[in-house]
Amino acid sequence: MNQINKILGVVLMVASVFISTLERMSIRLSTALIEAGSGSEQGLQEVTRTVDVPTGLLVYFMFFVGFVLLVAGFPGTYKNKNKRQQERPENYK
Repeated sequence: MNQINKILGVVLMVASVFISTLERMSIRLSTALIEAGSGSEQGLQEVTRTVDVPTGLLVYFMFFVGFVLLVAGFPGTYKNKNKRQQERPENYK
């Protein structure tokens, strides 16, 4: 289960960064197309003001859940290790 948590955590974190990057690229690309006048037949250029809209809450939520899963994928505390050693018989190797 620990290995699955680590993998899911990393996948969610990378996916959230990828989604955020795609969103920013699409905003910049659409702005560049409008400013270049590729849609107008008369060749008039439009000047647009772009506002970098912050990414949606889904990206931050995915990154947070990925981080929590990544942290949960690592072994437990020192007390749990001592408890496991005490439960083993002395002649166990």
